[in-house]
Amino acid sequence: MLLGILADILLPHRHLPWRGLDVEAPIGLATGTKISLIALAPSRVCLGKLDQAKHLEYAGAEPKKDGRTCGWTIAANMTRASGSTFRPRTVTAQCPMVLAGYIWLREVDAHAQKYLGSGLKKTHHAGTYSCRRQRGNGSGVWSEHAFANAWDVTGFELEDGRVISIAKHWRSDGSKAGKTRRKFLKKSRNSACKLFNVVLTPDFNAAHKDHFHLGQGPSSSCR
Repeated sequence: MLLGILADILLPHRHLPWRGLDVEAPIGLATGTKISLIALAPSRVCLGKLDQAKHLEYAGAEPKKDGRTCGWTIAANMTRASGSTFRPRTVTAQCPMVLAGYIWLREVDAHAQKYLGSGLKKTHHAGTYSCRRQRGNGSGVWSEHAFANAWDVTGFELEDGRVISIAKHWRSDGSKAGKTRRKFLKKSRNSACKLFNVVLTPDFNAAHKDHFHLGQGPSSSCR
């Protein structure tokens, strides 16, 4: 009890899992945990957090039922987040994914400005939804993509027109610019690992050579 009181007094609330999520606060030690707890709460809790986001444009997505397993009940269509638009222009995902994505893209923008000298304009992606099982998984486990609970990001377009491609720039070509691009992508990956339960990159396997897989499934991985 005393330790909790002291923590409340001495530490920023973003580090305390028992304090509510401030969607505009920098990522803290407990931000990912808070998003996971919100995912377990009634949907109105997460949707209320989206409504608190100052730089988010989204609309509710119609429920989807695809066969006996795939689809969603509650999801959102995100069209702008933290200054970034998207290519393709809409990201349809379950609410906790949108919430984590909003916070993450603010961090990506900050990394872009710090390491590349230009802010984030557009996030390139390969979508969220696909009614399929995990690739190469003989157990037949359904992919989180089957529930719009994962997002494949392929690159970032900057305000100055440069496109940082995960396929092309994850591994540096040895030049100063190449090392800087890789650092930006690594920092963006590290930020994602603080928000999403699963983050897979080209370091994981060949199937992820050209994208970041960001997911909110029950497992935990940052690779």
